[in-house]
Amino acid sequence: MLIKSADDKSRRLALLQDLQKSPLLDARQKEWLRVELRNLTAGIKGEREAAFHLDGHYKDGQNNVLLHDLRFMLDGETAQIDHLVINRTGYMVLIETKNYSGDLEVNAHGEFTVRYGKERYGIPSPYEQSRRHARILGKLLERLEIGTRTDKLPEFHNVVMMHPQAIIQRPDAKAFDTSFLIKADQFRAWHEKLVDGFSTGGVFKALFNLRSPDTIREPLASKSWMPRGQTTTPQCTLPPSKA
Repeated sequence: MLIKSADDKSRRLALLQDLQKSPLLDARQKEWLRVELRNLTAGIKGEREAAFHLDGHYKDGQNNVLLHDLRFMLDGETAQIDHLVINRTGYMVLIETKNYSGDLEVNAHGEFTVRYGKERYGIPSPYEQSRRHARILGKLLERLEIGTRTDKLPEFHNVVMMHPQAIIQRPDAKAFDTSFLIKADQFRAWHEKLVDGFSTGGVFKALFNLRSPDTIREPLASKSWMPRGQTTTPQCTLPPSKA
């Protein structure tokens, strides 16, 4: 069941494209704008691809609730969740989408690198980013008194979702497990494997927490934290020009 569709980011994209035409930009600002535009374009493509596959699996289903593009602040911390799947039995899957124009490498220490030809650039771990969002989401659910039937927070599972055509170099699974890193067209199989992996105790716990789709939807739709469509011009802050 789809509760919230993906946000329309075309206005921000158009704003960046218009800014490129400004004669007031210096070389540093033009380079910043070029990189920002490239990253935004790739990000939008990746999120659309992910939303396409997720909507196809869960949009009309009754066992999972699907939300795209959630952003909220709590106690000075910001969480921006690309996609959230809420299962009737009480667990949640936070999905962080990434779409790099280069190849992705993950080493045995869990460090992420993107390779563009012969050049390599270290990047923050999207997995740790998703875990941080899960922690903030957990605080929010506690604040709003939203929990399972056992009055506990739901279990969180984190996924980093890549484009189906992405090239990923992984370490040995014994050194660092990258099973959380999947391609968009593999999510359904990953989800089925997650469910199949539940222990007997986990199955009984899931049955005890079983809720109807409407029961899940009501608190989400009624709380003030629910993101709404953007109605103002998207903000875009250029780096200051050199004096």
